[in-house]
Amino acid sequence: MVSERIILPDFYMPYPPEGTNPRAGAAESKMWEWLVSQDLVPEELSRRRVAGSRPVEMYSMWCPRADVESLALLSEFTAWAFIVDDQFDIEMPDPRRCLTTIQRLETGFQLDETPSGVLATAFQDLWRRLCRGRSLPWQRMVRAEIQEWWWSYYTESVRTITRDLPKLDEYRTHRQISVAIYMLLDLSEITYGIDLPDVVRQLPALKTLRAAVTEHMGLINDVHSLPADEAVGYAYNAVLLAEHHFGCTRAHALRVVNELLTDCIVRIGHMEEALAEELDVLGIAGQTRADIMHTLEDYRRYVRANFDFHYRAPRYTSPPIEALEHGQLLS
Repeated sequence: MVSERIILPDFYMPYPPEGTNPRAGAAESKMWEWLVSQDLVPEELSRRRVAGSRPVEMYSMWCPRADVESLALLSEFTAWAFIVDDQFDIEMPDPRRCLTTIQRLETGFQLDETPSGVLATAFQDLWRRLCRGRSLPWQRMVRAEIQEWWWSYYTESVRTITRDLPKLDEYRTHRQISVAIYMLLDLSEITYGIDLPDVVRQLPALKTLRAAVTEHMGLINDVHSLPADEAVGYAYNAVLLAEHHFGCTRAHALRVVNELLTDCIVRIGHMEEALAEELDVLGIAGQTRADIMHTLEDYRRYVRANFDFHYRAPRYTSPPIEALEHGQLLS
């Protein structure tokens, strides 16, 4: 149960689960060794916070056939991303502190310079390894996605302080960025050596499909994060925004969000059909077409894995007093 105060609706989820990666144990050992080496878990509370986020379990469900090295690297990045998320979400919004943190994180992209702060130093190590063997277009794309994710926190902090809360439709677009899934979709290509060309990445159907995938993941996260978000006064949650703008009950707001989730799944199916037509029109075949078909299978698995993960990770299943435990903020 997420919370005794919340009765979850019946969610539409047509994708079957595909199990977990049998190499998760070895990857987890590597992840913790890296976290300690980067001073990212300096105390028991921070270690417990990461443990409750279950980054390896998440990625072992996303990528059940990944090798140990890839699974460990992606799990390390995910653990780091959860830690970054906690720098912004748990504390009261502070645009100045948010800006300072983002500016420090930006230094991690400079591989020939010394970054500023623990988080940026760890990120530089991750970024160097993530980019190994990847094309320049892929690197530019993922860098932009990471930066958009960071700056979404700044947007939220400013608008929360000024009480300029977005309407639900505006928030849905924002959530596609703030949930940080775009970057994870593309980082996950590492596990299979896929690097889609721009002629495919820029197809309208694929872009719309990816938006539906990320929106579904963000809204599911909102539902399961609701008790913790409400406890800390964090307003950027689809359920809370529906209540705020529509003046409706909790049950009604949950139904509204559930309808949006169902619409995301329907859109994914429609866009898969539209994408096939676009590929035919452009004459895209061979390995490129095989890669995009593989990627679509991955996206369906990610949606299902994300859905199941929120029922399993203590970060979302624990009472707010436990779910919000965290150690010192990192620089």
